[in-house]
Amino acid sequence: MKELYERLEVLQTGDAITSHAQRICHKTIQAYVSNLDTSIYQMLITHLAMAVTRVERNEPLNSPPATIMDEIYRSPKLEEAQNRVKWIEKECGFTIPNEEKDFLYMHFVSVLTAEEEEER
Repeated sequence: MKELYERLEVLQTGDAITSHAQRICHKTIQAYVSNLDTSIYQMLITHLAMAVTRVERNEPLNSPPATIMDEIYRSPKLEEAQNRVKWIEKECGFTIPNEEKDFLYMHFVSVLTAEEEEER
């Protein structure tokens, strides 16, 4: 997990993310990152930090490709991904725009699937 915290520190020190985004990511790591293989969380945590920062800075948002989201919305891991994003929204204190939610669903589905495969 140390690598995740170090990555966030580099992003925050370089003003690529806000301190609030960094705190949200720390809470998310504590709540959801398993000790199995933290490398599978790198994309998720980095995207979460950038997403919170984009919202706070009113920066333009983009959606993931529809073809990818079609697959994500059929995943058996979607419900858990949605629950985790709801938890993040509560921690943030604001509603995450749909464009960013879709990216977070995509990353969480990926992580949850990878965790399941590691456990086998």
